[in-house]
Amino acid sequence: MSANAHPTPRIEPTSDADVDQLLALARNASRNVEEHDPIDYWYRLGQRNAYAHAVGQLLAPVAGHDPFAIAERITTALDAGTSEITDLRAAAYAHGVAASPPKPAIEWTGPKAFDSQHRNIRGVDRDYGMRWGQRSNQRISLRLDGDTASHGLLYAYDPTWQEYAVLSPSASRAAVDRAFAHATDTDIHMSIESFAQLVASYSAALDSADRDTVHVVEAQL
Repeated sequence: MSANAHPTPRIEPTSDADVDQLLALARNASRNVEEHDPIDYWYRLGQRNAYAHAVGQLLAPVAGHDPFAIAERITTALDAGTSEITDLRAAAYAHGVAASPPKPAIEWTGPKAFDSQHRNIRGVDRDYGMRWGQRSNQRISLRLDGDTASHGLLYAYDPTWQEYAVLSPSASRAAVDRAFAHATDTDIHMSIESFAQLVASYSAALDSADRDTVHVVEAQL
């Protein structure tokens, strides 16, 4: 058989039009994502994230970034309310985008120390499953003071060592929900450190969106 019988396929350069089309599809799908829709929420979220990951796969060889990191920047921008294709493309390439917060150092403590430090924080725990980490058995919970609370104590529990770790003393419920949806779609056994970093990223994006909304309202007054 000739050595040239199966030549290596040539990789075509990424088309800006293809990227923009996928970004538009991701944006349009994101507009249909309703957190309080129990029927279509996960389908629509998955559709949006699939387009974002397609962009990540296209741009990874060009940008030199991990495709999952590119997709995360796009979905984070969409969650923050970004709708212009040029802005979404800039987010994908990380142009003018602040670097992701560093992964926080996780400190594990025993149940007595944890209770002693946080016994004053009352409320109901909102659990996000016991499947996280290398052993897929760590639990993540958000302790909220009532159903209407917007922030709470985000912590993890490791049953192997019966230890607890605080991921955030005052985590945004919206940011945690978005991080959970992102992790469910990409890595259901994500490490505790990566999940905490994802929450921090979404918190920063939501805070930025809130500030932009305030500026718009003030400008209209």
